[in-house]
Amino acid sequence: MSHGRAALADEVPAPPRAAALEIRSLSKTFAGGRGLIDVDLEIRQGTVHALLGQNGSGKSTLIKVLAGVYQPDPGATASVRGEPFELGSPSAAADLGIRFIHQDLGLLPALDVTDNLRLGRRYSSKWWLSDRRERRLASELLRGLGIDIDTSVPLGELSQARQTMVAIARALSDNDRSGRLIVLDEPTASLQSEEVDFLFELVRRLRDSGNSVLYVTHRLEEVFEIADDVTVLRDGRRVASRAVDGLDHSSLVELIIGRPLEAFYPESPEPGTEVVLRVRDVSGMTVDRVSFDVHKGELLGIAGLLGSGYEELLFLLSGGEAREAGVVEIGGREIPAGDPRAAISAGLTFAPADRKRLSAIPSWSLRENITLPALAPLRNLWLSDRAEGKDAATWLDRVKVRFAPSTQFSTLSGGNQQRVVLARWLRSNAAVMLLQEPTNGVDTGAKQAIYSALDEALAAGTAVVISSSDAEELCNICDRVLVMNGGRIGAVLEGAGLTVDRLLVACMSNTPDERKTA
Repeated sequence: MSHGRAALADEVPAPPRAAALEIRSLSKTFAGGRGLIDVDLEIRQGTVHALLGQNGSGKSTLIKVLAGVYQPDPGATASVRGEPFELGSPSAAADLGIRFIHQDLGLLPALDVTDNLRLGRRYSSKWWLSDRRERRLASELLRGLGIDIDTSVPLGELSQARQTMVAIARALSDNDRSGRLIVLDEPTASLQSEEVDFLFELVRRLRDSGNSVLYVTHRLEEVFEIADDVTVLRDGRRVASRAVDGLDHSSLVELIIGRPLEAFYPESPEPGTEVVLRVRDVSGMTVDRVSFDVHKGELLGIAGLLGSGYEELLFLLSGGEAREAGVVEIGGREIPAGDPRAAISAGLTFAPADRKRLSAIPSWSLRENITLPALAPLRNLWLSDRAEGKDAATWLDRVKVRFAPSTQFSTLSGGNQQRVVLARWLRSNAAVMLLQEPTNGVDTGAKQAIYSALDEALAAGTAVVISSSDAEELCNICDRVLVMNGGRIGAVLEGAGLTVDRLLVACMSNTPDERKTA
């Protein structure tokens, strides 16, 4: 009988583990409306849980409630691994092991890695500071997470991916690194594809060592690569929480935008035959003797891996960086090297990926940012704010930005900021628009608005050149894609040959064709 009882006892299933985070009935009301409405969220221990939604869906509000930046409305309850969690309390979040890595990493580029790891924390020494001891402890912390970084180098010398890893290590720098809930807010927004793979290795190691991850992103392909479960917010409400393996790209997009996915990537008009941009033997930075033509109404993509030259080519064409050799012509008119004003005057405009630093003036209004490159049409004896605002409103409506022209640029979400930058160059009636990562960090709904605006420009005859790390996007919207390897054009993909698989293979090739002209 004792053996039977032992066998029976062995068959009793273990009780289910408490959720890493469980939230019930979370609401948050602002003066202008409700940011969250009765949201439930459950994150299983030892999983990566993606949080998705368009700009304004409530993702940022939820994260700020978790971090204690916002206080929730009465009635919400929460627990972490079965322990009660006071929402809206920074100290409660910290005590229960919730760690946050925001888009702004909160690090200091001028300090070395060791000092950045100690930001907001005490150094180990009680009486005097030992550089050797602190660097040894910093190295041990990084090695424990599987990160190989020289702790003596200034942080600013590291790649963006490695800086993100330092931020994660700092968040986990207490003694017990297992069982934490790590909140990653758009960690890959400024990373290239190979840097994303590097970061994902760390995320998987954290998950496999018993941590849980709440992963906020706009990049749907990342959800299928890294996440176990996904929650979708729309208009402040939770519309779905599902296992990722039960979804595909189309069904996930439909959950986000709230309607069937029929034409996410619209059909672009056929390009013309007239050459509007002529590039011959352009060299500079990592670019080496690149030549190609772009036709009226054509959407040309530029792809490649980090270091291939694809991320620098548009700067050379626009005059943002001075080319060392070569010719750039717009409609037969040669553009001087390193002269952005001459490029804009000739009809060649450029929107870099860094919106805050290079593409806009954050402290200015939308009106001022949109009209800045072309004020002449608004001038009489003086510049009228009313006329300028009316003009800007027309272009904001065209790119579906629902904010007043007087709104400060820095207060907008990333997706709306990108559309404002696009509106500026659409207004300039450019012959050629150069766009670097135009939908990076942009939600699914905002992408559709950008694609629609680009289609209107293409139909009007504007040529568009897009440099992007999003292979799926390039394959779906471009007429042709130039793939760069080693500073040169290594492949030209178009028609039936333009597929994601072929594009990725071409990007990984290290044998550029020295004779290739596109």
